[in-house]
Amino acid sequence: MIGSRLGQDARKRKNSREKIAIILQTMKPGMNVSLVARLHGIQSILLFRWKKQ
Repeated sequence: MIGSRLGQDARKRKNSREKIAIILQTMKPGMNVSLVARLHGIQSILLFRWKKQ
C-alpha cells in the first residue's frame, strides 16, 4: 500500500505547456511517438491521449 503511494507521488505531472512541447516534438522529421515518449520517460499511450485532447 505504501509502496504504491510512493510510486504515485514520485511521478512528475506535466503542465499544458510541457505537454504541447512534447507533442510538437512528435511532428518533427525523424521523430515518432514511441521515441519521444522514451526520451521523456512517459508511456506512448499517455502521449496519444494528450494528442487527442
